[in-house]
Amino acid sequence: MSKYYALLLAFQDIRTMYAQKSLSFSEVEATVNPTCTGTSVCALAYDGGVAVMSDRLVSYGKTAQYRHITRQYRVNNRVIIAFGGDHADFQWLQNVIERQTCELKSHDPNADLSPKMLHGFLTSLLYYRRTRMNPLWNTLVVAGLQTQNDHLEPFIGVITSRGVAYRTRSVATGMGAMLLNQVIETEQRKNDGKLSKEQAIDILRKSLELSIYHDCVADNEFEISTVDKDGVQLGVPEFIAGNWDIAEYNCDYQ
Repeated sequence: MSKYYALLLAFQDIRTMYAQKSLSFSEVEATVNPTCTGTSVCALAYDGGVAVMSDRLVSYGKTAQYRHITRQYRVNNRVIIAFGGDHADFQWLQNVIERQTCELKSHDPNADLSPKMLHGFLTSLLYYRRTRMNPLWNTLVVAGLQTQNDHLEPFIGVITSRGVAYRTRSVATGMGAMLLNQVIETEQRKNDGKLSKEQAIDILRKSLELSIYHDCVADNEFEISTVDKDGVQLGVPEFIAGNWDIAEYNCDYQ
């Protein structure tokens, strides 16, 4: 069986998967307001890889409910996915991705999901759920290395809860879309878009510091993971204190 035919079988029509009785739903089962959510995710491509940053907090509304929770998931040695939005929906998505990986390997044991394949699959899935009026309340960032003309190139793909998808060299989601995108792009332009791994990580750390100043559900515990020729390196938890000297000038203005 050819590899491409195996991939075709593995990525069967999503409508067929959702036609199963076990996955059917009624109007009263659809989530209207996500309960436990994560905030911004930032990703930045550098020379030879991609860096992804997220904090380690899941909030119940505006309350810091669950700390020390990772919002990143290693799919394989070339792909990582991070999320903002509903934590429960992403846990369900993890199971879907694992099932697709197992099905793919049942046809070709040497096959792996590429970031482009996963991005396309999740785009179709989230768009389908949106058309059924039962969206998955997540913004997903798929990052990894994509084979292009016999060499590996950085890949960052974004999918919104409405199934809108695009590829980019840098992104900040959630509140970060309003706070951090311009900061990241400005730092990129200073280096003509050619960043080293260390420079990319420094930019993401600076972005997180801005996030904890302005986003009430951002946390100062975070992790930065990278994907490069050596594979996926999941980040270890780090902390940032920030500079709160400005608090001395707070005169209780309401």
